[in-house]
Amino acid sequence: MAKYDFSVHYSGEALEENRIPIRDLAPSLLALSETFQNIQKLNSPLEAPISLDIQATEKGSFIVDLVLTSGNDLLQKAVSLLNNSDSNAFLNLKDYVEIFTLLINTILQLAKHKLKSKKELNDGKIEITLDDHTKIVIPKKVLDAYQNLEIRKNIKEVVDPLKEDGISSIQFHHASKEEITITEEHYEDFKVPTTTSKELNSSTTTQYLQIMNVAFEHGKWRFSSGGNTFFAKILDKDFLKSVERNIQQFGSTDILKVLLETQQFVDKDGSLKSNYKILKVLEHRKGAQQIDLDFTDKDT
Repeated sequence: MAKYDFSVHYSGEALEENRIPIRDLAPSLLALSETFQNIQKLNSPLEAPISLDIQATEKGSFIVDLVLTSGNDLLQKAVSLLNNSDSNAFLNLKDYVEIFTLLINTILQLAKHKLKSKKELNDGKIEITLDDHTKIVIPKKVLDAYQNLEIRKNIKEVVDPLKEDGISSIQFHHASKEEITITEEHYEDFKVPTTTSKELNSSTTTQYLQIMNVAFEHGKWRFSSGGNTFFAKILDKDFLKSVERNIQQFGSTDILKVLLETQQFVDKDGSLKSNYKILKVLEHRKGAQQIDLDFTDKDT
């Protein structure tokens, strides 16, 4: 099992007695763990998951180990010995920590600037030009992490203790003897950028929908189709006028044949969503189903 030492040092007046409220510390350390796990998923999605464990404490600090879990069965241990996977795992852990520290630096560097352009270099790095014509060069892995919404949310939660009274800085150290410090003055720099929804696909089909609920105020009716229920806005003005004039009356199991527009999009949180609009109501079928009588005399 590969290990890589990584420590976090919280400083400030609140820590003079070597204490910090759990409500402030626990979410920060959990977010730190999730940060490394999401960096790992971004770079090595098939790799055994890593965990961040507290090893010991000192005054005003918590020492944590990054541990790559490699399984407990004998066969896997034997394979690890043969292919030296622990050595590879150690190098991966070191790589994740370097991505983390470079990401923190990148966030601080770009916080007060707008990005003008980017250029891919031959060595797997990206050159970014800022609005003041300053150029910075970072590994593509760091830029990928910078653009990853979940990782940015994680980082924001890691530094959240800085918004509390009495905590003035958070310092990170790792085995390469490098360190990075974030002070309370930089807390706002870690604010997660707002994202916009992105449309993926739009299609128009003829569908039969069962009415679940009629909405007269907010304009969205609730429908059912094959066990799937959803809200849809009706845009057919002629149909809506007939509803207002009480020409159209509805029962709980009525069915509408409609021209349905379905829009799929990814929202600002990265979740796949669908939006439905009824462009035209083609037919209204009453829901109470009748038994067809099979008359022998077809003229009856």
